[in-house]
Amino acid sequence: KMREIALVYLDRSGGLQKFVQDCKKYNDSKQSYAVYRFIISINPSDIAELDATLGNYILHNPIQAAQIFQSVCFIAVKTLSLIEQLQTEAQISILLKPTHLPPLSSYVLSLSAFPFNYTSQRFYMSEGIVIAMGTVTKYTQGARFLCTEETCPFSEGYRYIRVHMPGATESATVRNDFVCSLCSSPLQEDMKFRVLGDKQIVEMIDAKVLNALKGFSSDKSRFRIQTFTVFLRDELANKMEIGNHYKIIGIPACVQNGLQATACIEVNSVQLCKPNGPSFVGDNFKYLLSLASSSCWRFTAILANIFASQVVPPGTYNTLKLAILLSLVQTGEKENADYLDLLVVTSDTLVIDR
Repeated sequence: KMREIALVYLDRSGGLQKFVQDCKKYNDSKQSYAVYRFIISINPSDIAELDATLGNYILHNPIQAAQIFQSVCFIAVKTLSLIEQLQTEAQISILLKPTHLPPLSSYVLSLSAFPFNYTSQRFYMSEGIVIAMGTVTKYTQGARFLCTEETCPFSEGYRYIRVHMPGATESATVRNDFVCSLCSSPLQEDMKFRVLGDKQIVEMIDAKVLNALKGFSSDKSRFRIQTFTVFLRDELANKMEIGNHYKIIGIPACVQNGLQATACIEVNSVQLCKPNGPSFVGDNFKYLLSLASSSCWRFTAILANIFASQVVPPGTYNTLKLAILLSLVQTGEKENADYLDLLVVTSDTLVIDR
């Protein structure tokens, strides 16, 4: 029944038409792949209205729900003869991308709140500020394995296809200790069919850290804000910039590295958060400008004097603050801007040089 509903949703939402177009690109290439990757956009509200059971299954068991769409897509490929090179259902990799999540607290992942629910492997929302980014590297999207026993029927074909899963390390996808389920002989990867993708590691921190950087706190409680790691893969690589505030949807995972376990998020979608600042100049600001209109520098000097007063006392570092203000005036929303505005006050010049 869920397969039928998934097919109806794909047809109504236009996802089936997009799937057919993606299949045409693969078919026109005339090249055989170990894995054929498809992205399916899911609107949780629409699919829950169509069938609440499937909608709930997608939100809370996205990895298993992807297998339902995998089966539907495989039947569509074979029925409509969309990809001639495709042989088995295991070759189809489905990535479900929700357009949004229900605005409920149970769908918000906060690493400052207990319990840490990073083992459920369902969709969560989170948001934070990017403070560090790694370079884009390669990872294995999928690989084909063959039985080393020549007389085994699985020594050819596409029986053993391994695909990257959220939170999985590289060794979970490709390694040399897999065995055949039929004859128990070792499996060997067919390197010609390995499919690679882009991967980028990003460090984010809770947006509440901005309150701590103001230099004062309204409450007397002590708190510690820690960064969390997110993985951007394939089409999401290089979609973030340092210093920007983002909302993300993804699946939390626990990556084991030796004796150390790290909670991270496999990002599914990224949305830039635009500041909600005033889009107009206030009356007090206009009045201050009129009072200082007799001099071309008085208004600017007043702004530099009171700028960042929560961090440094008014009247100090005016030249530095004026330079930063001028830089901020020139700062636009260019995606390829090669500068970052910083206000640093310290007596240790060595740290600044570094």
